[in-house]
Amino acid sequence: MAKRKFDIRNDLLGGQFLTRRQLAGQWVFILYIFVLIFLYITLNLAVINTQKASSRNSRELKNLKADYTSKEAKLQAQSSRSEITLRLQQSGSTLKSSTEPAFRVKKYDSGTEGF
Repeated sequence: MAKRKFDIRNDLLGGQFLTRRQLAGQWVFILYIFVLIFLYITLNLAVINTQKASSRNSRELKNLKADYTSKEAKLQAQSSRSEITLRLQQSGSTLKSSTEPAFRVKKYDSGTEGF
């Protein structure tokens, strides 16, 4: 039997090259290559999705830090003594600022003598 010339249109596109005797034993290898290609594509898509999620989370974190900083600054401004006094006066409260420094109250222990 004479060797036939390889015809791209009939052999390759038609799948005839897979039915020849020397290539029939290569199904395991072809399946192995297919699995490797499938894994390569799947892992690349997973990496791309992870990078997108990381970028999205980083952007969200920057926004949250900016919100936190602005709210913290506003809260510090509102909690200053002069701001509290001004707001109490505007609301019509009769509460006045203390003129004496703060002191600790000692706890009375009934087991000890004295105090």
